[in-house]
Amino acid sequence: MEYPQAFLDQMRVLLGDDYNAFQHALFTQTPFRGLRVNTLKLTPQEFESISPYPLTPSPLCRDSFLLNSDARVGTHPFHHAGLFYMQEPSASAVIEALDPSPGMTVLDLCAAPGGKSTHLAARLAGSGVLISNECVASRVRPLCSNLERIGARNAIVTSAMPDVLADRLGPCFDAVVVDAPCSGEGMFRRDEEAVRQWSPEHVAGCTARQAQILADAARMVRQGGILIYSTCTLNLSENEAQVDAFLASHPDFTLEPIRAVSLPPAFGGGCLRPELSRAARLMPHTLPGEGHFLARMRRENGNAVSLPLVPGKPLSKEQSALFYAFWRSLFDIEPWFEPTVQNDTVWLSPGFLPGAIRAGVPAGRFIRGRFEPEHALFLATAAQHFQNRISFSPENPCMAAFLRGEQISAEAEKGWCAVCVSAGGREYPVGFGKASGGVVKNHYPKGLRNLQQQLVK
Repeated sequence: MEYPQAFLDQMRVLLGDDYNAFQHALFTQTPFRGLRVNTLKLTPQEFESISPYPLTPSPLCRDSFLLNSDARVGTHPFHHAGLFYMQEPSASAVIEALDPSPGMTVLDLCAAPGGKSTHLAARLAGSGVLISNECVASRVRPLCSNLERIGARNAIVTSAMPDVLADRLGPCFDAVVVDAPCSGEGMFRRDEEAVRQWSPEHVAGCTARQAQILADAARMVRQGGILIYSTCTLNLSENEAQVDAFLASHPDFTLEPIRAVSLPPAFGGGCLRPELSRAARLMPHTLPGEGHFLARMRRENGNAVSLPLVPGKPLSKEQSALFYAFWRSLFDIEPWFEPTVQNDTVWLSPGFLPGAIRAGVPAGRFIRGRFEPEHALFLATAAQHFQNRISFSPENPCMAAFLRGEQISAEAEKGWCAVCVSAGGREYPVGFGKASGGVVKNHYPKGLRNLQQQLVK
């Protein structure tokens, strides 16, 4: 691949004596693949024990591995069950640096396709609230799909410009993550389109856009809260200079060291000359990942307001009877949120925001006097809580047939049943069907069936 000479000249000045090592990595090394385990469903150790792929623990994130294989992992039942998320290794360090805990109220401001949001949802462990915002409407659908696949219960998806969201919500978040749109220099060896689009003018445009996004994001951080800024680019103007300009215009924020990540010494600016280093850099010639930058800033002064969630519409008496009859026939637990109705769908939701596209888990719909469940409900529930379920090993032909959308033969009680993949003595739902007379009618979503067929081809 040919890289713009102006970019190479920029990196030569930036890196000094480290430039030759960087150039070698850029031109000759194969990019690493990363796999992050979904800790909503199992531990990294449990996944490592059942993984069909060779793995090496990542030094960049405690939940992640380097994937030592070029396998098409999207076809595996473990992927359909939401046991992992494919994430570039350096990108996994962003939420590791935030180190969120259950119960926090967190905003992922530039969320699609969902790498940071799914990581946040896993760390929140079903407690607290995650707002995943994506202002580009065409990118919202894959964000929702990824949150659904990992079983996120407490995520609310919005699609608003940052300034509109800030005007509407105010300083209500314990943490705001800005994984900013950038010139993508850190991804050059993976993304030819980023190379083609690069120019000094493009860098300048990204820098201006990032500054506005950061200013809007700052308005949503409550006093004592954290603002995480990250990019996958390498130049100073989008990274260190951007952070310095933000801090100069926002004296209520201070830069914090990143202590949550246990990394080699090169993390934190060791690959730059000391007078240029600021916050944290990940460089492809010093770490097993692509180029990344991140900064952690705390708001020392300011206000704090509550997230303005509103409840959904309560179920009618008739709807409630139908819903709970369905629920108690299938589950041995109570719903984790009070069921409400919004746009003809029953939701198990922490609450709604005006204009929200998705809020919690869509449980199903009332159709002609009965309750029809949705795929998301099965992925958000652990297998042991289903009173009617069937399980297959990853290699069982019935599992492949189910993911293709075919009817399968299996003994189960009549009615709705979870279809699970089994491994390591545990079961993980991949979807559901309706059992009768030794067969299970397939209810795996048609869009996912088509995707599976495309990946296999």
